[in-house]
Amino acid sequence: MKSFGIVRFIAVTAFLAFSWGCLGNRAITVRDSSGAKVALKESPSRIVSTVPSNTEILYALGLKDQVVGLTKYCAKTCDTRGKVIIGGWVNPDCQKILDLKPDLIFAFGGIQGKWHDRLRDIAPTYCFEPTTVEDTLQAVLDIGRLTKRDQKAKEIVKQQREVLARIQAKLSSVPPKERLRVARIFGTNTKVRTVGRTSFLTDVIKLAGGMNVFGDVADDYVQVTFERLASLDPDVLIVHGEKKEEKKKIAAFGKSPEFSKLKAVKNGRVLVYSCDYICHPNAAIADTVEMVAGGLYPNIFQRHK
Repeated sequence: MKSFGIVRFIAVTAFLAFSWGCLGNRAITVRDSSGAKVALKESPSRIVSTVPSNTEILYALGLKDQVVGLTKYCAKTCDTRGKVIIGGWVNPDCQKILDLKPDLIFAFGGIQGKWHDRLRDIAPTYCFEPTTVEDTLQAVLDIGRLTKRDQKAKEIVKQQREVLARIQAKLSSVPPKERLRVARIFGTNTKVRTVGRTSFLTDVIKLAGGMNVFGDVADDYVQVTFERLASLDPDVLIVHGEKKEEKKKIAAFGKSPEFSKLKAVKNGRVLVYSCDYICHPNAAIADTVEMVAGGLYPNIFQRHK
């Protein structure tokens, strides 16, 4: 009887060891923004990032040393020393990426869509194309899982959701009917480029207490006539530019025969933000929302500081 117990113990131990081994070799699988499955068995040691916001997410997760390739535009917000430049975000050099032998590529959607199949031929590729702030936070969690930075990803997302909750608490004093109507535009060209419903910026504006006047357009980046913008006459215009350019940018709208007639320009409600913030869906996305909310409702947010 004693020998039977020993045999049974050995059998159970062997089974558990086998099971744990199988679980240890099981691939971690997530779905990216395109709905495609991305699976990795091992934590990636060679990662390529194809846009600055993706690089910022990877660095926030503590993966700087694992990033071997990135774009020439990443240098503005990330340390690119010792990294291979794989081109720009609209024209990544696939041969350079192939030569790097990556085990994970962190790509973007939109204009990079035409490169996705080629990138997937090189290595597992997570394609990121957020339409909401929540999409961005989910990407942080996904990349955290794929790279075994789960805990760090959860900490980042928890902190960002706390920021979002704080913003909504402050905005509770603004009735829905009094929320500001906003247009995110690119320059003073009368062929107006703006953002529609599927741009993550529409959700940023919403969470910041505003309403994108082009939020009903079923696209992310669109071109509209100036006449259409004028007919909607938003309360606030949001444009991108560096702090040192702010006065110059605002002055350009005041000098424009067309834009100077808009309510936002007349009332001095042109907000200028660096593209490093307003254009990047990254691991600090809630901070971007807070920045925009502070611009839309300075009295409320200054009062709560």
